[in-house]
Amino acid sequence: MKQIKKLTALALAVLLCLSLAACAVQQTATETLETSSTTEDGEAVTADQDPADYEADIQGMCAYFEDSKLVTGEKVQMSYDVIGAVNGYKYTYTYNGSNVQLELYEFPTENIPETAQAVIDAVRDTGSFEILDSTVPATLSQDGRFMIIYTDGKADGDDVNKAHKAHVLACFESFSEAAGQ
Repeated sequence: MKQIKKLTALALAVLLCLSLAACAVQQTATETLETSSTTEDGEAVTADQDPADYEADIQGMCAYFEDSKLVTGEKVQMSYDVIGAVNGYKYTYTYNGSNVQLELYEFPTENIPETAQAVIDAVRDTGSFEILDSTVPATLSQDGRFMIIYTDGKADGDDVNKAHKAHVLACFESFSEAAGQ
């Protein structure tokens, strides 16, 4: 009986050690975007990629952003249907010491659901939309087909991050224009 108690105590101690070790392991690593989208003078570096060379959909936009080194890491598919989109992806990475979250969405061009139309109208009117009691700033393409959400805590105060955000948004517009042709 004493040996069973000792073995049980030992087994529980091993399980406790393993669970504590598992908690200490970092769950996911955020990749760092090493390339700079600006020169030392703050001028935007133009992408070597031509947006017209990519498919005119969200998959093409993601490939364009990845090839242009505007994002890094794995894209994660979002619950795009919540906002009435037909597809959407998120990238999470670190840029210049700041955590960046970039989301790309594609809306239908015909038979637009009411939910999608409400988001499109709100972004056109105010530059943001409401979801889950939160106001989300977003940028919409001219034709309303694509939307980008760019979140970077340093983009408002740090010149390097501000320039990177401006460059990413300019590339978003370039791709959207090329996709509309």
